[in-house]
Amino acid sequence: MTAEGLHREAALLSNELHTFRDEDVEGVKPVIEKIIAKRTEWKTVMLQLKHYQETGKFPEEDKPKPTQEHSDSYARLKVELQLLNQNISNRKKKIRDNPEHRKVEDWTAELAMLEAQKMELKTQLVSQKYATT
Repeated sequence: MTAEGLHREAALLSNELHTFRDEDVEGVKPVIEKIIAKRTEWKTVMLQLKHYQETGKFPEEDKPKPTQEHSDSYARLKVELQLLNQNISNRKKKIRDNPEHRKVEDWTAELAMLEAQKMELKTQLVSQKYATT
């Protein structure tokens, strides 16, 4: 539908609001929802036209946006990675500052385990970042 047609439909629906009594909130509600929907469609069409006028082509379809669940798990993995990086840094400092300590071998083993966890988290982050939703 054209922008003008959508605008006209929204105006006709607005005129329809005058037929309801002031206290008829339930009757008015669906009409208002239709008006909002028409105005949203109109705005979308106008933005597409503006883009066409500026670039000479219509905008490409939007890529699917990540779901909230995807965003939450990605953010959680990023936090885990930051914590792991901090732990790795602390272990390296401990080993560097106390090379003669009797637990250096244990710390080195823990460091290797933390590095492996870090690689696994990075792999998960990359797969989530480029996964299609």
